Amino acid sequence: MKSVLIIEDNKEIALQMEKYLVNNGYEVELASSFYEASYKMNVDMDVALLDINLPDKDGQHLIERLKDKDIRVIVTTVKNDEDFIIAALDQGADDYLTKPFSLAILRARIDAVLRTIPLSQDKIITYKDIKIDLNDSEVYFKNNQIELTPLEYEILVLFIKNPHRVYTRSQLLEMFWEDRDKFVNDNTLTSTIKRIREKLDREVITTVRGIGYRMD
Repeated sequence: MKSVLIIEDNKEIALQMEKYLVNNGYEVELASSFYEASYKMNVDMDVALLDINLPDKDGQHLIERLKDKDIRVIVTTVKNDEDFIIAALDQGADDYLTKPFSLAILRARIDAVLRTIPLSQDKIITYKDIKIDLNDSEVYFKNNQIELTPLEYEILVLFIKNPHRVYTRSQLLEMFWEDRDKFVNDNTLTSTIKRIREKLDREVITTVRGIGYRMD
């Protein structure tokens, strides 16, 4: 079953989309703000319906973060402006819809975006000695299953899907701790990366001195 994250601050519109998609066989999560979406987006989502005009922060800043998690993005907006639409697509959005739109067209656009996923792409990803089963959220190192917390798991998946890409410390803190209702400082990230390394018994995530981390 395909999963959809609806990021929409208009409750009535969000509930209409949710009801329609659930009735048509989708799993649906709702988020009404930038920070709630930051918390709810995860590696198991297939598509995000992103309303750019969020109340707390410009929704365009979510596009790259969603794409980093390999989530397809359909932008929904009342702005029928060519420059605005081009900017969203340039940032990585897969499609866009201008409000108001019919729910039947919405579903057709979602299905079209899903068809861009290669048929060979499954829910198993590997990198060197690490294998992750995204269906069951299971991690294997040298064929031995290891236990990660949900947060450790999400961070590891991000790095494996984007090997050799450097993420700054501030980027990681914003992506994984923003709006988690917990006290966070720089040592929180350091400790989490250290635990991942210890569980995998190797320097799977390399420190880029003065900048952040990457997977080599």
